[in-house]
Amino acid sequence: MMFKTILLTTDGSDASDMAVRSTIEFAKQNDSKIIGLAVEEVHPYFPYATEQKAGEIARQNVKKIADLAAAANVRCEVHTERGSSPYEEIIEAAKRYGCDSIFIGSHGLKGIDRVLLGSVAQKVLIHSSVPVVILK
Repeated sequence: MMFKTILLTTDGSDASDMAVRSTIEFAKQNDSKIIGLAVEEVHPYFPYATEQKAGEIARQNVKKIADLAAAANVRCEVHTERGSSPYEEIIEAAKRYGCDSIFIGSHGLKGIDRVLLGSVAQKVLIHSSVPVVILK
């Protein structure tokens, strides 16, 4: 059966939180393991204090996954990664942790930024070698 080890990404947004809850329920029903991931996006020109805050937020986001998974008796481990390209970090984490799928919330940029940059979910979908489930 596919989806035995699911990489579940979060950025703490409402869409991401909904994806976390749905994925945990799916994992519980299918006896899947969750690898929770939050990517701390690094920008070369941001002050150190901003990066520290981003790291703290990433840790809080994966803690939410761990807590909800524990409450549902779903096997789970969580990680944070740092990088300038979240979608690349997500894809690399799926390989590193032996995941057979990636579950991600449909969220992200709006307006002209989305047109110019694309969403993280869209980039993961295009570049991933494992199935990607985008949850709305």
